[in-house]
Amino acid sequence: MGIAFSQQKESKLKTSDGETGDALPFCHVCIRDLETNHADYFVTDGNGLAKFTYSGKAIISVSFMGYKTILDTISNYQNEIEYTLKPQSFDFDEVVVTGQNAPISVDKSIYSIKLIGKQEIEKTASTNLSELLSKQVNIQINNDPSTGSSLKLQGISGENIKVLVDGVPVIGRLNGSVDLSQINLSEVDHVEIVNGPMSVIYGSNALGGVINIITKENKYASLRTGVDLYYESVGTYNANGNLYWKKNKNAAGATFGRNFFQGFSVDPNTRYMEWKPKEQYNGSAHYSYSSKNIMLKGKIDGYKEKLLDRNNPSAPYYINGTDTWYYTNRLTGSLHGDYQLSELNSFKTLFSYSYYDRSKEKYFKDLSTLETVLSPNAEDQDTSIFNAITARMTYNRRTISDVLEYQMGFDMNWEDAKGKRIYNEYEKMADYAAFLILKWKATDRLMIQPAIRFAHNTKYKAPIVPSINFKYGWDKNNFRFSYARGFRAPSLKELYLFFYDSNHQVEGNPDLKAENSHNFNLAYNGNVIMNEEALNYKLSLFYNQIFNKIALIQVDEANDLHYRNENIDKYESLGGSFGLSFSPIKYVRFDAAYAATGRRDDSSGLSDFYFSSDATANLDISFLENTANLAFNYKYVGKYPVYTNYGSDGQINVSYMDDYHNLDINISK
Repeated sequence: MGIAFSQQKESKLKTSDGETGDALPFCHVCIRDLETNHADYFVTDGNGLAKFTYSGKAIISVSFMGYKTILDTISNYQNEIEYTLKPQSFDFDEVVVTGQNAPISVDKSIYSIKLIGKQEIEKTASTNLSELLSKQVNIQINNDPSTGSSLKLQGISGENIKVLVDGVPVIGRLNGSVDLSQINLSEVDHVEIVNGPMSVIYGSNALGGVINIITKENKYASLRTGVDLYYESVGTYNANGNLYWKKNKNAAGATFGRNFFQGFSVDPNTRYMEWKPKEQYNGSAHYSYSSKNIMLKGKIDGYKEKLLDRNNPSAPYYINGTDTWYYTNRLTGSLHGDYQLSELNSFKTLFSYSYYDRSKEKYFKDLSTLETVLSPNAEDQDTSIFNAITARMTYNRRTISDVLEYQMGFDMNWEDAKGKRIYNEYEKMADYAAFLILKWKATDRLMIQPAIRFAHNTKYKAPIVPSINFKYGWDKNNFRFSYARGFRAPSLKELYLFFYDSNHQVEGNPDLKAENSHNFNLAYNGNVIMNEEALNYKLSLFYNQIFNKIALIQVDEANDLHYRNENIDKYESLGGSFGLSFSPIKYVRFDAAYAATGRRDDSSGLSDFYFSSDATANLDISFLENTANLAFNYKYVGKYPVYTNYGSDGQINVSYMDDYHNLDINISK
């Protein structure tokens, strides 16, 4: 089948399996005619055939799940075109950009990067980043009814995990963490996760790792639009839409979405809900210009959330209650520029401005008349406002032989905060830094990358931050080792914000010290051939040591909600993971992983590491000639150690949260 987009000559397309030579049916094909700049999309028939007409000059893309995508330029008319697609059992050709001088495949990156592609996002039916990451091994998600979802990576959490969208930091942390449930996945292409410190490249908040969300781009279609609808029986109603346009060197797009959750309580008869009702709106718009040597892109993202916290009726008549509304607004504007100065030189720029506010309004409600009155208590109403500016410039150069490559640049991060909950009602802090990264290809197999960062913080003395990475690869095996020093100045919220609601009483601490850390990571990727199929496996180990770690410490034994940010002398985490993946038969893929993480906190007075573990198992089955998919996603989260209050012996004790299992089954056509 096909759709003619030119009145010129007809051609026939044939697709086949590169392993068996058999016809490969139902391949997705995109053809853009270079004469008319018109694009068409179609699918090859059951025999792997399709007919189309074109001017003789075109760009063609052929894709099929489980096979490597083909992208080709046709410069002369051909009566018959045949493409042989090679099976792709592993993700060696998936391209990543986080921390790289230029886009590079996963297996060639000197960093150990976990890439979650758009196919995996679709198969798991995840609607936000929290749901997606909760299915990954060695990542623990904590869900707070009021502040949302946060994560732990390699036993490190909160302010030490940098969350980016297209390289731009996400502003607006509550209780130390970005609410991952606020990051919608409807327009996300893939997610890149870098384990371990990236402080040299990304500065503060990158001590524990970096999560970079890469959004979708319209590369071929002159006009494209779509709508996604999502429903859950617990009261979730989501709707998202998009519109993309492209002509010659210009492209633009816009997205909009609304997510609604009606709230949930274990007791259906109570007015108070453990999981708060909330309504979220998100939207974005962008314009880009691309030529052979220049790419310029401007983008604006907006987010709005309304969250309702209702309490139970008060005695003696139980006809009066309170409704507390929390409003969150986030607006981010960014400008990206990529300049290819020559084949060996490139220059990149990024500038972004982010605005964030969170306001609170408390109402008294008469449950008999439903009349609401704003509370006259000034402490029941407040707004905290944060502004952040990020600027980043890098210059990249490599030698003709690719033996030597270096990147140098500088970045600036500036933030201020104001509001009644802020100490002195206004505070600000800035960080200015320069960095240098040298990548040396010592041999065909060995790559060495030393790096260093010099920084000035307006409130804390920043040390020189070095790192070094090694990668040794042969065939499709890779061994990686890294050491990095980390530094993190306390955030404005940790220093000055006093955060109170029905579930929290968290105090800032202006006397906090900055964190310093050492990190070691080791990873090995290998494969063995079993029954003519490759089995891929990965082993990783890590050790983190953080001095003056900032943590929430309970300061009132009689009040379980009263906490303050304090420094811990030394915190350590160590652990590792092992995973494997293979395709036992055609159209079937299986992967599994196990991870264990131990933590030791000097302030507890306990000398032992306390471990937790988790495991995942995923099975993907394609059927109906690869037009449908059945996916099983299983995760086990083991019991988790937590420090409890002082016991009768005057020491902190350790208790455990219960373990649990989760299974998702998704079918798509």
